[in-house]
Amino acid sequence: MENRIQTETKIGRRSFLNILMALVLLVGLGGVIRTILLFLWPSKEIIGGGTAGGATSIPLKEVPVGGAKTIRYQGKPFIIVRSAAGIYAVSAVCTHLGCIVYWDKDKKVLACPCHTAFFSLNGSVISGPPPSPLPVAQVKIIGEQIILS
Repeated sequence: MENRIQTETKIGRRSFLNILMALVLLVGLGGVIRTILLFLWPSKEIIGGGTAGGATSIPLKEVPVGGAKTIRYQGKPFIIVRSAAGIYAVSAVCTHLGCIVYWDKDKKVLACPCHTAFFSLNGSVISGPPPSPLPVAQVKIIGEQIILS
């Protein structure tokens, strides 16, 4: 007679918990790495100029001379700046890391709070790390309305 010894592989409670913890840590680490990569490389949709077509209007009195107003145009934030020389509309999304720029009334420039970048009223880079200018929208004044198109 032959004695056959059957060996069963059993996973103990400790081994099961170790495997479970490793999986949880991997999933968590993957989420952290994804978030970091999305921060460092914002999508083209955030930075891009949007789709053609459509127009938005706001009352002229909402943007005083020397002031600015941030609005949504074609689903993206745009900043309208009214100076003595005219009215400008540029994307409010910095082309470096996708931060929202603001109008610095004292310096008369668009400023990005993330890495001290500055843009002119026509969107061109004055200083800082942005690789390209801010996209611009056509803007005109008709009657008492500012029209973006």
